Amino acid sequence: PVYVRRQIVHNKHVVEDLAGQGAVFVQELSEIPDAAAAAGIPVVFSAHGVSPVVKSEAQRRGMHVVDATCPLVGKVHREVLRFVREGYEIV
Repeated sequence: PVYVRRQIVHNKHVVEDLAGQGAVFVQELSEIPDAAAAAGIPVVFSAHGVSPVVKSEAQRRGMHVVDATCPLVGKVHREVLRFVREGYEIV
């Protein structure tokens, strides 16, 4: 199987199709068995992106990550970090 953290996209047809092909959807990485992580079974991060904490956890557990974060979402995340470093408070 392949594990997918959260809903990969907001399209029920895509999600149902992937589930039908064997994708296992989880809310958190902790739901993925250590044996699966050790075996190199991929985990896909959704188009909505993940926090640095989630990325760190995946790395710590040795997971094979496929980052499907939308490039536009990634740009927003980078801009938020830039503004935080400049002293802005993000709401």
